[in-house]
Amino acid sequence: MPIRKHLYPPNWDEISDQVRSRAGWACEWCQAPHLKVIQRKKTRTMPDWVEVIFVKETTGAYEDTVKMIAKRLKYHGLTKIVITTAHLDRDPGNNEMDNLAALCQRCHLRYDLYQNIRARRFGRAHDEQPKLF
Repeated sequence: MPIRKHLYPPNWDEISDQVRSRAGWACEWCQAPHLKVIQRKKTRTMPDWVEVIFVKETTGAYEDTVKMIAKRLKYHGLTKIVITTAHLDRDPGNNEMDNLAALCQRCHLRYDLYQNIRARRFGRAHDEQPKLF
């Protein structure tokens, strides 16, 4: 889901960089490295991914994955990892370091799955309305 900037403090970029640096610029749950091109495995082992540097095209030539566009990566079943910062209590106002985790796109989306489903089903305004009781 897109970030709603008005819910975050003005120094969010600095806080997020600190969290991701603390994690070594890798996902804290699956250890996928930031800005690397990987292929997810079908097994449930950890790590469940493998880094892919070159792809052999149908022409027989090898192409560097770093230079490939996202659509081409997806065609080959590859993903470029971007490490994000997640609020473990799902409150963007709580920016304590022990409440923040550096997660890859997949882990972050899986963590927020039910919250995102609620937001789509009932609209974001549903979560932001004051509670009457």
